[in-house]
Amino acid sequence: MDSTIDEAGIVDLASKEASWEEVLEYVIREEGMDPWDVDVVKLADAFRVYVTKAGVLEFKVPARLIMIAAVLLHMKAEVLMWEEEQRNAAAAAQGPPIDITKVPELQVPAKRVPTRRVTLDELVSALEKAFSTQERREVKVERARERVEEVVADEGFDVTKKINELYARISETVEQLKSGTMPFSSLVTKWERREIVQSLLGVLHMSNDGRVTLEQEEPFKEIYVRVSEGKEARVEEQEDEDFSKAETIESQDSKTSNDRHSKKEE
Repeated sequence: MDSTIDEAGIVDLASKEASWEEVLEYVIREEGMDPWDVDVVKLADAFRVYVTKAGVLEFKVPARLIMIAAVLLHMKAEVLMWEEEQRNAAAAAQGPPIDITKVPELQVPAKRVPTRRVTLDELVSALEKAFSTQERREVKVERARERVEEVVADEGFDVTKKINELYARISETVEQLKSGTMPFSSLVTKWERREIVQSLLGVLHMSNDGRVTLEQEEPFKEIYVRVSEGKEARVEEQEDEDFSKAETIESQDSKTSNDRHSKKEE
């Protein structure tokens, strides 16, 4: 689209570290829009041009401006989809009449009607709500990450040992897994946060390695573990390999101990 946003304006705003509100006002003003009657579709395109040009000029584009561009593009998409639905509905209304007595009554859920034109104040308010929602989401994610790190950082937690324990439990139900799935909850020995997270990490490692496939029909519902096709024997192979490694280490330790004992006698 043709835009009146020039490089000089971008440089000026970047040099004085303008706030996102100032940038928004600048774009609206440069595009000749009325602050009391802002066209969301036109603004979304203009703001995208601003962010793109700022990037080309190698200015550091604040994350908040990128988020505004994304929010505006989302609003634009909603408006255009709504307008398309209205045009289709109008076209359908021009067709042959329908006997409404033969049409069952439908319970249509309430639908928010997107607004193409808003005031600058309304737009700023909507963006502030979007920022607030995003910040709350980021806080939740950060807290969840810290909780997981707390569990993983447990000095007594050995991922390899946990995987081997899970292998052992899975090997006991291989016949069941061949014909179906096994609930993740049955692999957790103690239903506590630490044990759940550590068991999940072990299962995820196996999934990443291709030994098992994880299925979950709905978020936050039961996770089902299925041994990947052709991988059933790998559980036993891994256990045999681990056992062989343990025997080798034990043999080496024993040999080292005997050598030391012999040297002392000499």
